[in-house]
Amino acid sequence: MKTKIIRLRRSLFSLLSYFFRHLVLIIFLIVSGLLLFLGVKTKDFLQEAGLGNISLLTFFKNPQTVLAVTNNRTNFLILGIRGKGSDSPDLTDTMLVISYSHSDQQASLISVPRDLWVSSLKTKINSVYHYGQFREQNGGGILLAQSAVLETLGLPIHYTIVIDFSLFQKAVDRVGGIDVDVITGFTDREFPLPGLENALPESSRYETITFLPGLQRLNGVTALKFVRSRHAEGDEGTDIARDRRQQQIVAALIQKLKSPTFFLSRQNLTAFYGLIRENLDTNLGEQLYPALVRIGLDSYRHPPKRIILSYDPDESGVAILENPPISPFYLNQWVLIARDNNWPALGQYIKNKLE
Repeated sequence: MKTKIIRLRRSLFSLLSYFFRHLVLIIFLIVSGLLLFLGVKTKDFLQEAGLGNISLLTFFKNPQTVLAVTNNRTNFLILGIRGKGSDSPDLTDTMLVISYSHSDQQASLISVPRDLWVSSLKTKINSVYHYGQFREQNGGGILLAQSAVLETLGLPIHYTIVIDFSLFQKAVDRVGGIDVDVITGFTDREFPLPGLENALPESSRYETITFLPGLQRLNGVTALKFVRSRHAEGDEGTDIARDRRQQQIVAALIQKLKSPTFFLSRQNLTAFYGLIRENLDTNLGEQLYPALVRIGLDSYRHPPKRIILSYDPDESGVAILENPPISPFYLNQWVLIARDNNWPALGQYIKNKLE
């Protein structure tokens, strides 16, 4: 009996010794098998989504070596336009810069005020994309908008994405809605009804919308109303407040896209990409999409920072913008310019906020 126990111990010891001697090889085989499985599944997904020509190796590269970069940053410009069926389909109601730091793996959201004056073009920045499209249909709007952001904010834009209201609404619904904490509730009694811009009586052109304070789930329709509202009572009726709400919605949508419940669902990804591919206007090539996925994973633990440009003092008491007196120089329009017309100071302010 004692001999059997000794033999059993020796056999067990030999088995454990063999296991630990080949532990690295075993782990390598398991990891290789998982990567192969994921590679096949990902390739199937890409084929299904119409992206069969994309190289999966791009995902494993450092995004900084794949994407255009300036000072360790890649800047994306998001333009929200009204889209077909509206009175001004190419006007950008929303302009947002997403600046991604490759060194910190941190994204920052910078709202661009729609009334910001562009001296070289003698117009507000929300009209720039429209003029570019009018002059040159093929990418003219994107190029001119990127140039205007560089001129006013000192930010080089590497890639631009144009989203109309219908796409935004469908995207929010596709991810199952987004959770937003409404800090300050508000009521807007003049929210425009689509297609009734010239209806009579004038009161029939609008509806009343109300958002109560607190955490709530917004679907596509309510999220669009939340970001578009401009005639709320009190401070929430200002464009600065609207910029903050837009940043809230974009940050919530980004977090939802990065959540495992959405990101690990092949069905969700295929449907979402199909929606984007059919409706998006962008100069971001599909071959760069794996790098964007890598950025999303790298920044998973870092919610986006938010930067607001305002004529009101910030937390440090600095008001970086101002509203100059209405004059022919600004075509008798209400506009915003850099404080004391010092545009380099505005660029430095943004740079300091990004650090």
